[in-house]
Amino acid sequence: MAIAWKPVEPSYKTYLQLIVLIDMLILAAIGIGIYVFVPTTSWLPNPLWFGIPWVALTLFFGLFWSARRFQFTAYARTAEAMYLRRGALWRLTRAVPLNRIQHVEVRQGFIERTLGLAHLTLYTAGSGGADLSIPGLKLNDAEQMKASLVNTIADEPTEDDDHA
Repeated sequence: MAIAWKPVEPSYKTYLQLIVLIDMLILAAIGIGIYVFVPTTSWLPNPLWFGIPWVALTLFFGLFWSARRFQFTAYARTAEAMYLRRGALWRLTRAVPLNRIQHVEVRQGFIERTLGLAHLTLYTAGSGGADLSIPGLKLNDAEQMKASLVNTIADEPTEDDDHA
């Protein structure tokens, strides 16, 4: 059975790049804070020994990693399951059987709201947290997928129906 993969929204790449930039700015602020607020920094190397690798890592993660992760992030729905494929350097493919889904929600963080994106999160029986979270969806698409999955779950026969 061939799976028809659907790519995530192009603005998801921007989202990934913004997340990298924010994370790297936090790390830079911590580094600068150490140099500014520690009374004696003679034991620390020249700030350029941290600055140059920081810039290189920021460029690597912001340009290469984000683009690769975006390129390989896709989702699919078949009659039996929901699938998510992702990965920048390592590939991961997850599947959640539709008959195991207990709860579906649409989530948006601040940056996602700004870009009009959402995560569709699926929870299954017997798990402590989310089993599958599909990122980079348009809010309307995520809401439609949620409604469709809830209808599918509601139409599933239960054990009580089998024994009646």
